[in-house]
Amino acid sequence: MEAVFFRVLVRELAAALPGARVEKVFLPVPNVFTLSLYLPSGRVVPGCEGKKTVHLHARYGTGRFFLFLSGSKTAQPDRAPGQAMRLRKHLRGRRVQRLVPDWPNRRLTLVFTGDGPALVLDPRSFPVLAEAPAQDAATAKPGWPDIETVTGDPDIWQAHPQLSPGLRRRLAALPRDGRQAVYDRLQQDAAEGFFLERKGGEPLALWPVAWPGKPQPDVTTESFPTALEAAAAFGLPLAFGEVSGRRDAPEADAATARVRRRQRALAKLAADEARMRAFIARKAEADRIAAHLHLLDKTAKIPELFFTNDDGTETALTLDPALSILGNMQKLYHLAAKGQRGLAAIAARRRDLQGEKKDLQGREHAPASPQRAAGASGSLKGVAAHVYRTSDGFLALRGKNAKANDQLLRLANAYDLWFHVADGPGTHVILRRDHPGRDVPRRSLEEAAGLAALASYAAGAGTADVWLARVGDVRRVKGGAPGQVTVTRMLETLRAAVDPALESLREKA
Repeated sequence: MEAVFFRVLVRELAAALPGARVEKVFLPVPNVFTLSLYLPSGRVVPGCEGKKTVHLHARYGTGRFFLFLSGSKTAQPDRAPGQAMRLRKHLRGRRVQRLVPDWPNRRLTLVFTGDGPALVLDPRSFPVLAEAPAQDAATAKPGWPDIETVTGDPDIWQAHPQLSPGLRRRLAALPRDGRQAVYDRLQQDAAEGFFLERKGGEPLALWPVAWPGKPQPDVTTESFPTALEAAAAFGLPLAFGEVSGRRDAPEADAATARVRRRQRALAKLAADEARMRAFIARKAEADRIAAHLHLLDKTAKIPELFFTNDDGTETALTLDPALSILGNMQKLYHLAAKGQRGLAAIAARRRDLQGEKKDLQGREHAPASPQRAAGASGSLKGVAAHVYRTSDGFLALRGKNAKANDQLLRLANAYDLWFHVADGPGTHVILRRDHPGRDVPRRSLEEAAGLAALASYAAGAGTADVWLARVGDVRRVKGGAPGQVTVTRMLETLRAAVDPALESLREKA
């Protein structure tokens, strides 16, 4: 987020947050901070209409900085870290009194009512508690060098932090006769609009002005009515993607560990195969003993046995002196048979391991889906649910029974989508989204609705009405049977085709 956009954003935050009460502080993953705030009665925040509690999300440290308000919070760890508990101790229950911005450095200080420290949000460091600045403290206005100095000095940001390298490059790329006009507009306190640039569908940059000329390849620009809404559209994919990516890291580590275990198992199989082949090779020794057994004392216990070859030379055969000659022959035949059985078992095990390797490689090199599909929230271990992948790559989960329906609701995020056949018994279907702003194509909605209809009383019909709601608007009935819910707000009722071919979307276990 550029400082020139941060300036207009904090102005809207300063109008939205005073009077809001701190409920909790969250640190879902390193570098992401969330402050939950209960709004004063009647306060409406753009983009969070109908929400009594809003969440201020911020990123600090390395990576792209974001700061935005949302009606949804990210997934949280099972146990809050100590740093979050310390911030809660000092901030919980206090109300936001005022905001003090240092917009060129993208730093924001939240001053609260009552005795206690203020909170400083700085993109370069962890949120810190500090003494509140004086009410009448003057804020120095940043300097704006001439346009030629800006475009000619790549280190201009060190003296003028609002002129970031990205902003300087954009200005330098403009025709000379158009640079000054854009530069003058950037210096104005009032924004001419709130523009979000996306590249390949992913958020790229926020600007308070519309850049002239042709857009860059694969870059689209969207205009928003408020800075708050533009900041949310920019930050939601980054914040929720950051959290889900960090939460999926243990699964990635587990996959790496599985690869290492597979490699070790294949190496051990190779060693076992060599040992089994050595056993089989000793059958020739047993055959030679058997051919001469009528000439030997079968009960003799000797360390070596000598045979005369066809060319007149002698071959020494080492025996186990604890066994008789007959016992040694039987032992060698037993080892050869063991080797044959071992090779068959090794071949079967190798096929299994190589099949797992091909499956893993297929997943790694599979073409990307049109949408970045969300993963399951929490573990599905122990949940009786079918897992489907829609044509657009979204994950759909369908409970097999009432208990599973209840478990799926507990595991789902509030911004996931819930489907259930209308006016009759049926199972729940949860369509996963990776963040609240993720748009789901109509085709995926209809496929999820069809999956819900297939596991309902309407399974034999050609079409069925299916309810669609946000998971956050679906409430489990207190004291009711598992899977029994009420819906506070319905998004729509879909007319879905009850097509058994949708079962082909089920993922293999």
